[in-house]
Amino acid sequence: IGTTTRWGAYRFGILTLIPVLLIAASWQWLGNERASSYAEAVDSPDYPGAIARTGSVQTPENDGSFAPSPVALTSDWSSLSTDCTPSERNPELNLCRSATAGEPSKRIVVVGESHSRQYLAALRPIAEERNWQLVEMLRSACPFSTRSEVVRGSQGCIDWNAAAAEEIIDMQPDAVFTMATREVREGLTEHTPPGFVEQWRKLDAAGIPVIGMRDNPRFEFEPVDCVDQRGADDPGCAAQRDAVLAPKPPYAAMPDVPDNVRFIDMSDYVCEERTCPPVIGNVYVYMDNNHLSATYLKTMSPILARELDRAMKW
Repeated sequence: IGTTTRWGAYRFGILTLIPVLLIAASWQWLGNERASSYAEAVDSPDYPGAIARTGSVQTPENDGSFAPSPVALTSDWSSLSTDCTPSERNPELNLCRSATAGEPSKRIVVVGESHSRQYLAALRPIAEERNWQLVEMLRSACPFSTRSEVVRGSQGCIDWNAAAAEEIIDMQPDAVFTMATREVREGLTEHTPPGFVEQWRKLDAAGIPVIGMRDNPRFEFEPVDCVDQRGADDPGCAAQRDAVLAPKPPYAAMPDVPDNVRFIDMSDYVCEERTCPPVIGNVYVYMDNNHLSATYLKTMSPILARELDRAMKW
């Protein structure tokens, strides 16, 4: 009597573990339910997102339940296409193609690193509506350049970019979608690297149009955490627009930009007149400190469609 058997201790361990597992499962269920409900909410007039910046709609009052939930926000990326094949030129370069109904009306290559990838959330609805094929050539920390812009001297990135440029030239797509600037930080550090322009010249020689996107501002903190601690309207949770974005983008003053590049600047839809806030139209603008959320970019899709038509004369 009073002696704990091995089975008794084992049974006690299981019984004490069950509530923990149930609580964890409940939180997982809650996270999934909230993520699902916010995915549906973003299609409602209560969550206009970027559309609120057009002046065509009013943003309804909100109790702080912004879309998506903080649980879902940390992984709020656009999905990638699953039809992928490695390049014969470089096995680290995957060519991933979106599905189309028969022959696509246009073929658009999206190339570069995560800041190019994030725009798939805005491009995919346009592609589906217009029967475009998106061809994704993406590598983390490796913008489309003749040089390694993030990890200095990375031969792997340089080789990957060389193979990507050759694949694009062979493919002869209707356009290439990529970033035109980087390092948009406080202190007006934004620039267009010479390696970007060198890649654009290669495509210009092959007669391939380039859509160059101005990059979005980067924060020195996590906007969602600031909103959670201070509220979305706290001035400390926003960046001052004139501290991170010059009135004119750096490529506007560059004399050597080839004629095949058409630039799109979406700054007015991620920033207001004086600030770049963490929430616009009841939707979180950023998923972390430098990537736009897929939920917000989805609300930007009709605006991007208009800007593409204007820039490319489609």
